[in-house]
Amino acid sequence: MTSGPAAPRKIGLLSNPNSRRNRTRLDAIGDIVANHPAIDHRITDSEGAIAATLAAFADAGVNILAVNGGDGTLARVFTELLEKQPFKTLPEVILLPGGTTNMNAGDVGLRGNLVKAVKQMATWAQHPTEATEKHSRPILRVVGAVDGQAAYGMFFGTGTIVSGIEYCKQHIHTLGIRDEWAPGIVALRTLWGIARKQPYFSEPTGMRIDIEDIPDQRTRPVIQLLVTSLERLFLGWRPFWGSERAPLHCTWLEKPTHQVLRAFPSLLRGKPNRHLTPDNGYFSHNAGQIRLWMDGPFALDGEIHHASREVGPITITHGGTIDFLRIGQV
Repeated sequence: MTSGPAAPRKIGLLSNPNSRRNRTRLDAIGDIVANHPAIDHRITDSEGAIAATLAAFADAGVNILAVNGGDGTLARVFTELLEKQPFKTLPEVILLPGGTTNMNAGDVGLRGNLVKAVKQMATWAQHPTEATEKHSRPILRVVGAVDGQAAYGMFFGTGTIVSGIEYCKQHIHTLGIRDEWAPGIVALRTLWGIARKQPYFSEPTGMRIDIEDIPDQRTRPVIQLLVTSLERLFLGWRPFWGSERAPLHCTWLEKPTHQVLRAFPSLLRGKPNRHLTPDNGYFSHNAGQIRLWMDGPFALDGEIHHASREVGPITITHGGTIDFLRIGQV
């Protein structure tokens, strides 16, 4: 536990009105922070508005940035902060649970009820007696997509992870299941589909994977691949077990994948057992750079992008480090 920053707190609160929880709670949040002496609240309804708001916050001397939106909103904020660099010194960041899944907030932000979290932040801003936890995380920088733009985030996924995102939107969210339970259910359904060799969940994507600067000319039949800087995914799962001292966790499953149900508990804990081995199709490494030669979609914090071998490899690196503040327990 550490105390908050020594400098006077000047919080810039950025709210995406289109994020799920904000659709019904934005007025309540506005009432909480209205005329608050330490909080400048601005609503951003487009990517351009995010850039303009961050520039305004930087000019106003904001030293703590609170993001009230989903993981996709946060990815766009990261891209502005680290690629465009509107701040001379990066602000510390508070993640509020304003989205549908809130996986990033689950690791380094405030969890639970959005309105309660905003009230706690507002109280802390004016009467800073509550302890805070500070967590530093590297942010992924991804280049090589078809659109030619660099993008930043904390969770990259491809292969049937993209199918899982589509399945979640079509079959799980429509049941009213949200937050961490939705991707958790989809992950269980995906692993069952892999075990049963159902094409929707187990069809491989051919790709080359270079870890660091070590070229590998093999085209691997990858079912799903993730790269993340998070230390905790939804429901507390940690599906990475690389031993290298490097900032990014990279895990993938290849076809044929054996002993899926027996390997599953160890996979989620990141604790290899006799079934969780490369011979059975399970791989995990830590790295500072991953290059992927592939065709098809990938997701970065839930936002879909596209890759093409004709354009070149997708290159994932450590794009910068951000300090996140968690206020008390929410």
